[in-house]
Amino acid sequence: QPLIFAQQMLLWGQLQSRLPRPICAAGYSLGEMAACSAAGAFTPVEGIALCAERAAAMDDAVAGEHGMLAVLGLDDALVDTLAAQAGLAVAIRNAPRHLVVAGPLAGITTAAGKFEAAGASRLVHLAVRTPSHTPLLARAAVDFKKHLDLLPDRRLAFPVLSAIDATPARTARPALAALARQICTPLDWAACLQAVREMQPDAVLEIGPGNALAKLFGELAPEIPVRACDDFRSIDGVVRWLEAGN
Repeated sequence: QPLIFAQQMLLWGQLQSRLPRPICAAGYSLGEMAACSAAGAFTPVEGIALCAERAAAMDDAVAGEHGMLAVLGLDDALVDTLAAQAGLAVAIRNAPRHLVVAGPLAGITTAAGKFEAAGASRLVHLAVRTPSHTPLLARAAVDFKKHLDLLPDRRLAFPVLSAIDATPARTARPALAALARQICTPLDWAACLQAVREMQPDAVLEIGPGNALAKLFGELAPEIPVRACDDFRSIDGVVRWLEAGN
């Protein structure tokens, strides 16, 4: 977690002075740490330490083997029902008919068979060993909040959307509270993408490893230009794309 956060903040540090101020930021799971730091809730150095604390709290909160499974092509209600039958919980809603479930590894195996039998178009086992964004990590959320509560409240440079429900935070205190809650609360990333779309940005940029989030936004809002930093060979390429009007 600290390394991914550091990479995101390195990219942001190289881009910030060359871009207009964002109308908002949103972060997917760990990415919400970077979104909050970019907006000024805490410094990158503080963020690296906080990410280490976050990871330790999550690791310490559960015992045994756990996992996460992406399920595509089934109605949300059916996924919720089949997951619960296997002792799992819905952790993330990426888009309609695109959910992520999490829980004990034995339940993941059982549920995968149920999802396949129900006609899922695709199942993807994620390289994650903790049941993120489920009630199983309630203790981790409480422990992490203790670290966040030590930070001062301050005005953010731009709103940060909570990955839980897309609620915008304009000061650090609610943004930090959402950071703690999201550890054990399902994320509605689809709602975040819709909220960004409704703000009618000139362009959307994914800052971090990969381009999966940019693809998700492109599927939802093909009328808005969207790219990821990883689509370009240099920071100059990112800036030229934005300056060219996309």
